[in-house]
Amino acid sequence: MTQGLNASPTESSLQRGLRRLVQMLHGHGRSQQGLVQQCQHYFSHFAAEQAQLQELQLQVQQAQNQLQQANRKNEAQLISQAQQIRQQYQQHEEQLERRRLQSHEQFVMLCRQLLALTEGQSRAETIQRSSRMLGTLQLLIPEEGQVSFVVQQKYKPFYKAVLALRLLDQLLDAGLIVDEFILHKLQQKLPYGDENAEDCPFRNDVQVPLIMAVLLQDLGQQQPQAQQLLAQIPGQTDAWRRFSPFEREQFIELSRRGALDFLQHGMAMARYRGNSRTERDQYLLAEQQKMQLVTRLIKEANEPEKGIGNLLRLPQVYASAVLPGRARFMYEAMPKVALILKNGARLGHYDERMVDQLLIMTGIFPQGFGIVFVPKELHSSDTAKYEFAIVNSLYPPSPEVPLCRVVTRDLRYRQVGYNCSVSVDHNLYFKPARQKLSVIPPERLQEILKKLKAGFEPGQLRHMLPRSWHPTEFFTEPKHQNLWNRLEIVSN
Repeated sequence: MTQGLNASPTESSLQRGLRRLVQMLHGHGRSQQGLVQQCQHYFSHFAAEQAQLQELQLQVQQAQNQLQQANRKNEAQLISQAQQIRQQYQQHEEQLERRRLQSHEQFVMLCRQLLALTEGQSRAETIQRSSRMLGTLQLLIPEEGQVSFVVQQKYKPFYKAVLALRLLDQLLDAGLIVDEFILHKLQQKLPYGDENAEDCPFRNDVQVPLIMAVLLQDLGQQQPQAQQLLAQIPGQTDAWRRFSPFEREQFIELSRRGALDFLQHGMAMARYRGNSRTERDQYLLAEQQKMQLVTRLIKEANEPEKGIGNLLRLPQVYASAVLPGRARFMYEAMPKVALILKNGARLGHYDERMVDQLLIMTGIFPQGFGIVFVPKELHSSDTAKYEFAIVNSLYPPSPEVPLCRVVTRDLRYRQVGYNCSVSVDHNLYFKPARQKLSVIPPERLQEILKKLKAGFEPGQLRHMLPRSWHPTEFFTEPKHQNLWNRLEIVSN
């Protein structure tokens, strides 16, 4: 899976887990139907299946009426016919219910597996795991071509879900979540490392519904009218489609309706197993409350004044900038997502306080982004070089100072690097650092670039001082993928 979605004998446990998540959502050939296919089946067949169910129900009623008016001569025959029709009705109803139950069970299982990949035994480990997931999702994207857009679209829902989970934690810590249900479940949250974590009310009643709501945003795009809008221009594929502002609003609204439709009618709550009426009532109430939370999250996602709606809205905007799945994608422009969010907040599109909290968590450089920096030499005045690093942790010291793993030394890639925070003065993304290297002769810069990038071409010297680098080629080597082990952080 080091290149896109394919399995590899050297893939890490996280990559194997991620591949399973992708298969559960998008399916795996003909052998495994994913939630996307189940959603497509729902929108394609629900109306016809309900009509068939209603027709059988009508036939059952007619058979009962005939039986009431029957004489003894044909009573036995009518009883047999009524039983056959009733059996057909029950079989059809049970088949539909089984499919709805299967969709719900697969959905919950997917959410729990995602939690297992991102939640740790402490807050620090949870941040590390989440950073690793976000960074891996970014680093596994092929550099170019149609496959890049396809992979981005498949990874984007999981990227949003991880961001939403961590944003929930951040907003709770900042006191910006006032939803009574979420705060009540927070009080019941089990401590990190508790052996009963699988039964944690906060996990099952808040985190799982949050992930469901995030993924339903994408599943809702299977709504027929939304799909028609995507295919409006002949010859354009999904990855190349560009919406006008009006079309985008239309698409968002149609997708929202589709998400709620599939939630309410395409899935069924898991059945209670037991004999206690009290426990059954409590179970049904808990399941209803979870579905109500999912519904509120989806409905309020486009209303900036609604606090919990930002848990979906802000990760959606962020992920659309760093994993757009569209032809307009420009890798070097990814840090501009911070400006997009801040400008949107000023215009009232997002809650400004929550945007600030998101950027405290993410910084302006996305996880997995390639940083080019001037190393701070402790014993030398030689600054006529730059090195490469990869953003590898959430919660930087400040939004402009990313936490990174340095992956080169003396112009050569290395397996074992060190973690550092890269200051504005040394980060070539910013003007002050570029000014430090402005006096270096072009020949020297050409020599540096040749050593740091395979397949170097002279035309690449058009920008002698790169503001960033694309680490995909580096990350495809399994020996280079251990970027998240705990190391002391050095300031640069």
